[in-house]
Amino acid sequence: MKPFVYVITNDPKERCDLVSSVFAQALTALAFGYGCEIFLLDKGCKLIVAGYLGDLKSEAFDPLSVLLDTFREMGGRLYVCSPSLAALAIKKEDCVDVDGYVNASKLFESSRNAAAVFTF
Repeated sequence: MKPFVYVITNDPKERCDLVSSVFAQALTALAFGYGCEIFLLDKGCKLIVAGYLGDLKSEAFDPLSVLLDTFREMGGRLYVCSPSLAALAIKKEDCVDVDGYVNASKLFESSRNAAAVFTF
């Protein structure tokens, strides 16, 4: 099956409900056997800064840190836009583990091969 690709551009502290919803959708797809890739761009990159999520929680979902951990445990792939990190002055050593620091070519390649691409 072709994977689903999700693109998060929003700061999780500013749009917790939205970002939590993305992870809930991706977890559902993983549970049904689909592959999932999440790309973090722009302010969405803040999600991977160690400690940034804290106990951030949307009313309708588990804490965002739990959703992220579950996504990774279920085999979801997490990619971060290197130019966005640089623009936000975020250092890789201050971040949690991800599957790759990438540029637009990886997002383009994944999008071409995806069942669907969702941008938030």
